[in-house]
Amino acid sequence: MSLSGRPIWFQRMALAFDEWARRYAEDPDQFDGMLDEHGNPIENYGERSAEYFNQLIKEMDEANQLPKTW
Repeated sequence: MSLSGRPIWFQRMALAFDEWARRYAEDPDQFDGMLDEHGNPIENYGERSAEYFNQLIKEMDEANQLPKTW
């Protein structure tokens, strides 16, 4: 899938999800604590995921890995 021609917000989100997947494949243990003992998402999964995703985007912005919104 080509990101060219897509809105900047879409490009940024797609690239961040790709990085999230890369990090998970590289070290799934860093995502421990997101599922309970039965393999179900923890109660605040959405909140914790949003916090992780926000930090990921910040890191990618600082490394100039995402298109700018301005």
